[in-house]
Amino acid sequence: ERDRLRALPDTVDAIARVLAAGAAVAAFPEGSTWCGRAQGPFSRAVFQAALDAGVPVQPVRIRYRSGERAVSTTPAFVGVDTLLASLWRVASARGLTAEVEVCPAVSPGRHRDRRSLARAAESAVHGHQAKALSKSAYAL
Repeated sequence: ERDRLRALPDTVDAIARVLAAGAAVAAFPEGSTWCGRAQGPFSRAVFQAALDAGVPVQPVRIRYRSGERAVSTTPAFVGVDTLLASLWRVASARGLTAEVEVCPAVSPGRHRDRRSLARAAESAVHGHQAKALSKSAYAL
């Protein structure tokens, strides 16, 4: 709940406890959604949970392409759009391919604060570092 900033410390603590217990947590740290062609900066708060729990961050990039391999805006979840509407567009789209790239894990021990850890993960996802470990494409 991005508009409840007062709840953020409790949310970060809850995520850290879950991570420390060995569970995986998926987060979308851009803090907003983008149309598929632009990229937003990563919000740092969720990275504090990884630091507190002492666990690595596994950056993953998801990119959607249309039949002609151009970046697709079909799955965009922007503005007043609902998640359900976005999911429906993805499920009903023809010729849409989801590319999933698993980037190298980022160790929290190599970063002294959440700003640095977030920057490293953002760099990996936006392609500013070494190539991804694996890449898979899924036609929808």
